[in-house]
Amino acid sequence: MIDVDKIAEKVANEPLEDELKNWIIGETEDGHMPLVRKPQHVIDEAKVDEAIMRRHDLRQMEMYDDPYMNWSGHR
Repeated sequence: MIDVDKIAEKVANEPLEDELKNWIIGETEDGHMPLVRKPQHVIDEAKVDEAIMRRHDLRQMEMYDDPYMNWSGHR
């Protein structure tokens, strides 16, 4: 016999890894557009790209705030 309380507890304790940002819209031959889970390598590459952009932005901000690197003067 199936214990519904145990199943409900198991589902409630599962990690919430299925955020909407991890899904993309796919397309089938018949024109339907279901949600499809993004491959893990695509998610990982997006995280790396964000880190690279943050590092670039930080370098730009540090250069702008440095009175010696910013020849137009400290603003």
